[in-house]
Amino acid sequence: MIQDDWKILTSEEGMALVEAHLDEYPERLALSLRNPTVTRQVRMLQRCREKLPSFYAARCVVPQVPYEQSSSEATARVRVSQLCDELPPEARRLAVDLTCGLGVDAWALSRGFERVVAVEIDAERAEMARWNMQRLGAENVEVVCRSAEEFVAGYGDGRPIDVVYVDPSRKREDGRRVYSLEESTPNMVELMPALQRVARRVVVKLSPLFDVAEVRRVFGEEVRVEVVSLEGECKEVVAAVGFGKGVRVTVIRRGEVRHFDFEWNAVGSNAQPKGNIDAESTEAWPYVLAPDVAFVKGRVVEAYVEQVLVREVSGLRWTMCGEYVLASAIPTGFAGTAYRILSVHPYQPKVLKRQLREQGVRRINLHRRGFPYSAEQIARSLGVALGGATEVVCAVVGGAPMVMVVERLWNTTGSI
Repeated sequence: MIQDDWKILTSEEGMALVEAHLDEYPERLALSLRNPTVTRQVRMLQRCREKLPSFYAARCVVPQVPYEQSSSEATARVRVSQLCDELPPEARRLAVDLTCGLGVDAWALSRGFERVVAVEIDAERAEMARWNMQRLGAENVEVVCRSAEEFVAGYGDGRPIDVVYVDPSRKREDGRRVYSLEESTPNMVELMPALQRVARRVVVKLSPLFDVAEVRRVFGEEVRVEVVSLEGECKEVVAAVGFGKGVRVTVIRRGEVRHFDFEWNAVGSNAQPKGNIDAESTEAWPYVLAPDVAFVKGRVVEAYVEQVLVREVSGLRWTMCGEYVLASAIPTGFAGTAYRILSVHPYQPKVLKRQLREQGVRRINLHRRGFPYSAEQIARSLGVALGGATEVVCAVVGGAPMVMVVERLWNTTGSI
């Protein structure tokens, strides 16, 4: 954000213009108002209504790039609430956010800690974060303009930091993405020894693409990896040092937050299917369960069935089907999507294409996990379009691609 834009958006006239046009279409506003700075702010605040409702309500300044890089308010609140639940009051005095950016995480931390220091290397973003914190009423947040490395090296407050939170930048200056912690900014592999000297606990937000085995390699056996999903989409992977060890799956759906904890020895690959399925399988296993994507990401699908679902249903019969589960019943508390199996077929495109055409099916709602072909390739080979009333699940069993025509019954919190 250039300085002129900042002056406009924080002036009384600029704020009044944004307020007056907040419910208008930005495309029309761009033509009528001819003020690109205000138009951009209107567009970004409209996007904040769902992702960052408190920032919308406070009319914060929200540039596009920091917005795209920020946590959602829902996941940030859940993360901090969880931290506070695990810490006694005397361990909630000081939190440090080493990568402030827009300030979403610092703001969330301010609701659970007595004092928060937000560190931002960019001077303009630091100024923006200070202004936003004032708008949000977060008076216990201090924003300092410094690099994470400089702050940690110079920290000498007399007492250890209770929690350090870091969301490393995964983009280089040229815009290219990086995928290792060694290449991120700050370099977490290099920074961790210094961090652990000044902080009791360290929480590192990682890309949703980050593998749990890699987290364990980098941070060691004493790390807890949390995989967070929001409305069925994996939002983040979080490494937490000082909070126990293993894998935690957090599922957020329709305002409900659920946690599932697993030890490291329960973590598998989700890649070893058991048993075979055929046209007769629906008698033994009439349902196919698709556990929430967070279980898949955490490599704990099988552990979830064995440690949670089997205890909920006495005599539950089940078998792995790739990253799906075939089951004799649907556990009441199942976190995911459940389907009734109507028919099972080998993946033979010519045969299936003819059968679908004879049944008058022109569109299918396709679900696939670990399948060797993309949804577009499958639809093209079957001569159908994507999206429709006919539900199809594709999975690999014993090395063989299989197709199940199904009826959707359950989606995380109840029947649909």
